[in-house]
Amino acid sequence: MNAMALVVWVSAYSSFGWGMIRFFRKLSGLTRYTALVAVLGLVFGGWHGYAVATSAAGAPPLVAGIAMLSIATALFWFAVRACGSVRLTAISERDAPLQLVRRGPYRFIRHPFYASYTMFWFAGAIASGSMLALIAAGIMLGIYLDAARKEERKFAASTLATEYAEYRLRAGLMIPRLR
Repeated sequence: MNAMALVVWVSAYSSFGWGMIRFFRKLSGLTRYTALVAVLGLVFGGWHGYAVATSAAGAPPLVAGIAMLSIATALFWFAVRACGSVRLTAISERDAPLQLVRRGPYRFIRHPFYASYTMFWFAGAIASGSMLALIAAGIMLGIYLDAARKEERKFAASTLATEYAEYRLRAGLMIPRLR
């Protein structure tokens, strides 16, 4: 079961690495913030991978972790596909948004990438039963919430402010809005 969890974990981690390198545009190059996120991703990723591979948590947490990792990966690729030819800017960029993506998972959540990353980190913590992995997940959640709030402010100050305000009423931040 650990081997299966590790394979699914590696698939998710590799997908996110691809996104960081190939999908997201880095207009400002490697900023301190993106470097911090990259370093924490590598350090926490190494720990998570090891913790999942050596987990003694038992079948139920491993199955739950595998399911969450699978959903996180699917959500990531669904968001990539929904963007189509629109390549979003990387975390912490200060550019003014020019487009608003509202298809695919964006119909329900405004930040599906951050949602998929968050699910990934908590899935590793659940699958491994590791307190350090849980602490890492909490730290990464804090980073993603901070980044999402900064992006919300970018939209509020852009030419898309009115359209985005209406969109916020329908779509949750990282969890679908209950109607």
